[in-house]
Amino acid sequence: MIFGKEREAVRNATRAIRDLVLRPGREHGGGGLFGGLGAVAAMAMEPLRELPEMATRLPGTLRELGDRVTAIPGGRRRAPAIAFAAQALAGSIRLDATLRERYLNLLAASMDRDTAARVHPAFLSVLRELTPDEVRIVSQFQHDGPYPLLTVAARRRFGERLGTELRHFSGLAAQAGCERPDRFPLYVDNLCRLGLTELRAVRVADDTRIFRALEAAPEVKAAITRIESNAWAQLGFAERSPSREGSGTLPGVPAGSKPLGGAAGGDADDPVVADLQRKALYVTSFGRQFYEACEYRPEPIR
Repeated sequence: MIFGKEREAVRNATRAIRDLVLRPGREHGGGGLFGGLGAVAAMAMEPLRELPEMATRLPGTLRELGDRVTAIPGGRRRAPAIAFAAQALAGSIRLDATLRERYLNLLAASMDRDTAARVHPAFLSVLRELTPDEVRIVSQFQHDGPYPLLTVAARRRFGERLGTELRHFSGLAAQAGCERPDRFPLYVDNLCRLGLTELRAVRVADDTRIFRALEAAPEVKAAITRIESNAWAQLGFAERSPSREGSGTLPGVPAGSKPLGGAAGGDADDPVVADLQRKALYVTSFGRQFYEACEYRPEPIR
């Protein structure tokens, strides 16, 4: 409850901001401290300028929410927590269609007694930290995994890793219809940071057949070719030709061949090779609940 003195203080502050925004410099000049305060006040008022546009979205948003709630059987409907509902509606009317739908799904799931207990309060915070592309990827998590990821790195055959040519390559970005599939490695990092997914190394004993499609992809083959071409150039060979089995030389280097001038960094005894690193992406328990809440759509009553 706001009492008289507090109410008057709010009015005075509002009046001061309005004066700074609408009539900056009327009494104090346009520059200096008061000019800066005018700029700060304008920034503070910026969210209010979105109100008319947000207001036009509200009826449609409420209709979409109403359709979802109407589809929930009457005996299962429950009132949502006020704070949760307010944040979900605020997100749904300010963001694009992909995110708006997930906010509404979360809110509707919290209003169904059968699913409300699995709608964690942190889901709203998680959703605020996702891009539309990341939400599209989450929508592909119909099972907990593994989802294969392939990294192509350059390393010495008998030594250290030198660099990564292709990181976390996967078919998930294309399947999800991502607008920026090139950012998929960053998306994976963020999903893992938020606790929705986790990366696990593939063991020698694991079945690697799920990686075959990725290994045959043009992007992977091109990354391997770039590494091999750079290694060949460093060693200074004039051209490539089929290798002889058991020759003890580099792949693609005829027996008896020698570098043409010993380029810096070249080492025929420890050549640079392409290293395929297989990892599996798994959906965590938290991620599974998040997926179910964000994809929640009750069946319409017939």
